[in-house]
Amino acid sequence: MKGIKVKIGECTKTGLKYGELEDRSFLVMDESSKKYVTAKEYKKMLTIQPSIKNGILNLYSCLSKKEINVTIDDVIERRNIVKVECYEGGICEGYDCGDDVSNFLKETLETSCNLRLIKYSNSLFDQRKATVHRNETLNYPIIVDHDVKYQDEGPFMIMTTNSLNDLNSKIEDEIMSVERFRPSIMVECYKDIPPFIEDYWNDIHVGDVQFYHLKPCTRCVITLINPETGSCNKTMEPLKTLRTYRLSPGKLRKTFGQSPVMGVVVGILKGGVIKEGDTIYTSYKTLPC
Repeated sequence: MKGIKVKIGECTKTGLKYGELEDRSFLVMDESSKKYVTAKEYKKMLTIQPSIKNGILNLYSCLSKKEINVTIDDVIERRNIVKVECYEGGICEGYDCGDDVSNFLKETLETSCNLRLIKYSNSLFDQRKATVHRNETLNYPIIVDHDVKYQDEGPFMIMTTNSLNDLNSKIEDEIMSVERFRPSIMVECYKDIPPFIEDYWNDIHVGDVQFYHLKPCTRCVITLINPETGSCNKTMEPLKTLRTYRLSPGKLRKTFGQSPVMGVVVGILKGGVIKEGDTIYTSYKTLPC
């Protein structure tokens, strides 16, 4: 669904939190397959704007202008708990948000499939520990376990403005907005800072919060989708351009193949609050992963 730009947020072990909103705490699943689905399957999912206020989840379709509300406490009290297969086959549970939300998703996404919205809870079964197997094909071979909710690989993703500006300088037909890349934290850099400097960040400090580099963020077809219209770029941008200069170098290519990288997935060592305007301090690695 659509991201929400905020000026302040709490960094927890499983992701960013702002008020009652917790990043990646809801997930859409196909009831028939019991698997999660994303904008890869339903492009217009990116045109749905979520918000939570006073315990009420609101989903608003930016295209149809229709909306639906659901009370979170009611969802939990019904205790309709379902299992879902997440990224790379990991199994976890969630609270089903009900038939009204399901019908809203089916109408908005123009599908006959029975889609269900589920809510994450720490009290439910979760088989997943997002394990990054940084094996011999990577420059720093370790294995890292870290907590996630419904994220794929890590609780946070960081990207810099200079990286996005560099990409846009190479694309002719359309300006790519930051919303296509969905970072948890967007870092504004001085103009003399090289693009993609985040590839080399190791430990990252923002105030009292401490992050650590997990892996490059590989980019998929979701970046082709305009989050305002739910339609794909007909010239395969930005992937087309990214593949000309952002495929992983050297032995990293064996791991990431033809998936270009932009931004970095990070874990968290110490949580806390960060806000717009905070200064970032980093240590650097000599190689990008």
